[in-house]
Amino acid sequence: MSLRTVPESMDPAVVAAVDAELDRVAAEHGVRIRLAIESGSRAWGFPSPDSDYDCRFVYVAGLETYLSPWRTRDVIETPPAGLLDVNGWDLAKALRLLVQGNAVLVEWLMSPIVYRGDEDFRARLREVAAQVADRDRIARHYLHLGARQWGLYARNGGLKKVFYSLRPAMALRWLREHPGAAVAPMHLPTLMAQCELPADLVAAITELT
Repeated sequence: MSLRTVPESMDPAVVAAVDAELDRVAAEHGVRIRLAIESGSRAWGFPSPDSDYDCRFVYVAGLETYLSPWRTRDVIETPPAGLLDVNGWDLAKALRLLVQGNAVLVEWLMSPIVYRGDEDFRARLREVAAQVADRDRIARHYLHLGARQWGLYARNGGLKKVFYSLRPAMALRWLREHPGAAVAPMHLPTLMAQCELPADLVAAITELT
């Protein structure tokens, strides 16, 4: 079953440009895009008026690519164009990084904004992530990410840096409150809803948002 969950608040013209770019990438590189999602602040739940559209995708190349003795690139990168930022990983690369504790694929699988994809494919990958994702490594990922963003806020200020720090901190809180899980939501409001938080903290974050 095909997936597509794009909110009406997103600019239809930009969404159409994302769709066209995904079609171009698939045709030009001879790959199948199995999942394409939004990965930036729009999917995190705190977009600003000038936020980019950060499309990320997982693709599968042709059989000859995987049978070849010669290594090929396992990333497809397109140059930023206006508000568009569209890049993707080969499925094998995504799985290797997942096993190594990289939380990026986990977040892609949990994005609430899906441009295109196969529901069974995403469900299977979520099952794999739940089985092999290393909680400690993912926690360290969020710890380092949050600390780095907080350092940037301390030096340069900016409300968005507060949110870039807050979301990893909330992911750590979620992992602590869900000791049997390793796949946290990427959407900040969902993270907050699934954690026990002081009412004044929730009110402050809502006001800032």
